[in-house]
Amino acid sequence: MLLLLAAVAVFIYLFYETVKAEVVETRIESDRIKGELKIVQISDLHGRTRFWTGTIGEIVDSLKPDIVCVTGDLFNRLDQLPEVMKELAHLDCEYLFFVPGNHEREERKRFRRRKFTEEQYVAVLRDIGVRNMRVLANEGELIRIKQSDIFVYGFDNSLYGSEKYAPHLDDIDETFRLMLAHSPSIVRWLDKRSIGFELLLAGHTHGGQIRFLGKALGRYARYHTGMKKLGPGRYFYVNRGLGTIHLPFRIGCRPEVALIRVVGSR
Repeated sequence: MLLLLAAVAVFIYLFYETVKAEVVETRIESDRIKGELKIVQISDLHGRTRFWTGTIGEIVDSLKPDIVCVTGDLFNRLDQLPEVMKELAHLDCEYLFFVPGNHEREERKRFRRRKFTEEQYVAVLRDIGVRNMRVLANEGELIRIKQSDIFVYGFDNSLYGSEKYAPHLDDIDETFRLMLAHSPSIVRWLDKRSIGFELLLAGHTHGGQIRFLGKALGRYARYHTGMKKLGPGRYFYVNRGLGTIHLPFRIGCRPEVALIRVVGSR
């Protein structure tokens, strides 16, 4: 009986840690923003759209964001994509941006992994780019919100080495530069090329998915989670993500929806 109770307790704990999505709010300042800009980032859904606290659409819409950024890995299996896109289509935000992750290039069924051809990858991005989702794969867009100019640029590092930076715009150094990528390794790529930004958003690591005493295990342990200030006016956020991969549960690393308030310091 004690073993059964212990097993039930462990199951409840793992279930709670895996489906109790939490909103993590951070505030930063920028002299390139007037007033306040609310940015919501979601990442690494891996087919999961429903949580204890509501659906992704309900959680994000309740935050009333100015910009929503989705930083890759929408599914584990390709047949999950229609349901994920159906949920994301409900998001009530004019500016909804997506950058691809490694799982836009492959699918996993149990322990089998199938890589997509380049043509299949392009077709996946085309399916994601329907409705109100804007796919940024090594491209950018200049938008204006509340009298502030924001340059949003998304990198395609779904395959390492495919990243390119070609903004095709003049005078973007005077705007608030919001950079998006799936893998946080992009920060070294940017630094090596002296590419400036005010805020960089990434995912991919799941925060380790399993954390003990606040620390991740495994190959992603070197990456931080949440916001990190890199220097004056430069910030780097790594999102813990929402879904799971390999193991179907989380420990000490709950699913995350990031709310970043950028407050003007002019």
